[in-house]
Amino acid sequence: MSQQPTEGFEAISYQVTLPLSRRTLQMVADLIRAHRARLRSRWRKASPAEQALVVLAVLRHDQRLADIGGGNGVSASTVRRWVLEVIALLAARASRLGRVLRRLAARGAAVVLVDGTLIRTRRRTGKANRAHYSGKHKQHGLVVLALTGEDGRLLWVSAALPGKTADITAARRLGLRERLHQHQLTPAADKGFHGWHKDLRQTRDCPGCGGPCEQVVLTPYKAETKRPLTKAQKQANAAFSAMRCAVEGGFAALKAWRIITKLRCHPRHATTLLRALLVLTQHEQSVRDTAPTTRT
Repeated sequence: MSQQPTEGFEAISYQVTLPLSRRTLQMVADLIRAHRARLRSRWRKASPAEQALVVLAVLRHDQRLADIGGGNGVSASTVRRWVLEVIALLAARASRLGRVLRRLAARGAAVVLVDGTLIRTRRRTGKANRAHYSGKHKQHGLVVLALTGEDGRLLWVSAALPGKTADITAARRLGLRERLHQHQLTPAADKGFHGWHKDLRQTRDCPGCGGPCEQVVLTPYKAETKRPLTKAQKQANAAFSAMRCAVEGGFAALKAWRIITKLRCHPRHATTLLRALLVLTQHEQSVRDTAPTTRT
């Protein structure tokens, strides 16, 4: 049942702007409509468009389920089912790493921006507490790697890993360097990925190129003890940072969905949620690219 107001008071409703395009709403509604047709669902309390609107409001504004359910005449558990249903449908549309790399190679891309970020979560209990605590950020969370184009568009997000995992360790676990090398793509990363290219010191023969591997990982220069950076190295770092700043825009677009401001779900559901948000983010960016511009 929906949440009832306190005796003697009437419920107050208010309107909130949802900064999304109608084409995104229509895309989600079409997914729901097709899913209901497959299930042969005869009746639902809300139409596909109404369910899509509620779900997008939850994902974008992190609205509490009881609050948004009460405003729409449904219970919090019903809103939760709607959200989980749509997240699963969207996550199934997310492109996997192999397909993304093949598309980049077909377009003739040479450099891919690689970076990681921390998604905050609630503090865990038991043995999972330390595993999900990031000493770098001094908070609990999950580490996620992402590939970004030079224009700052998110191309792919990895599975969520425990917060204590370093970015370079996450890349090694996912075999990201090997996958990029197979498609002749060069990763560009920050100082946290120093030494990533040295992983092939254990074997001189690279199965990808059939000989001594000459793959390069682009990283900025790093000052050492009693060896400060030269003026030329500082200028090179400035130019490199100007190129890599695009990756921050990609993460900003993903984190505009406030539901990942601080995750309250189980970590095993985080990967599905992030892939669903990636699909929505990419769709919004494509809509803005194709939208006609008005001249004044």
